[in-house]
Amino acid sequence: MPLNKPLIQQHLRDFNFRQLFIEELGWDNPPAATAVMVDGQRYALTAIAHKRGMVAYQCPAPEGGRIPEYALRRKIEQQVIKTAHEHLIIFTDQGKTTQVWQWVKREPGKPAACREHTYNRSQSGEALTQKLQTIAFTFDEEEILTLVDVASRARMGFDVAHVTRRFYDQFKKEHASFLKFVEGIGDAADCVFRRRWAAG
Repeated sequence: MPLNKPLIQQHLRDFNFRQLFIEELGWDNPPAATAVMVDGQRYALTAIAHKRGMVAYQCPAPEGGRIPEYALRRKIEQQVIKTAHEHLIIFTDQGKTTQVWQWVKREPGKPAACREHTYNRSQSGEALTQKLQTIAFTFDEEEILTLVDVASRARMGFDVAHVTRRFYDQFKKEHASFLKFVEGIGDAADCVFRRRWAAG
């Protein structure tokens, strides 16, 4: 059954994570909440839902209303791994305007690689919805689904930083080659085109 993208985006805007995961993405009711201590501060995480042992948590901002900085988010995540090895954490601000979705890739023999997606409720949510589509599950999958499957799907959706970087690096090379090719053209109109291409 195709996903209801407008409803997913509405849940994102409304910070309705439990409905998003359980009703739209096919996840299961959550395990118990957890709390972690980092640098003397207690962070209470709400368990939103789980799928085959992968847990989605919400970490609301403490008093003061701001989402923790990146280094602190990493420390929180390193404590959460003690409770749930495979997980997603959604950091939210007190004003319910911003979300930072964090997933960490772990591979044997390599350092952990943190992938984050920041969403602001003024955005359409299209980019985040595309990621979430990879971790949507149907009733037909239930019997054969494993934690490895869920983790693999999360990786497909959230581990896109290296692909984007590789594309951009290749684009820069192609762009530089094209500029050299255009260099010899003397026509004024073509020079205008070349300047526009170089600027864009």
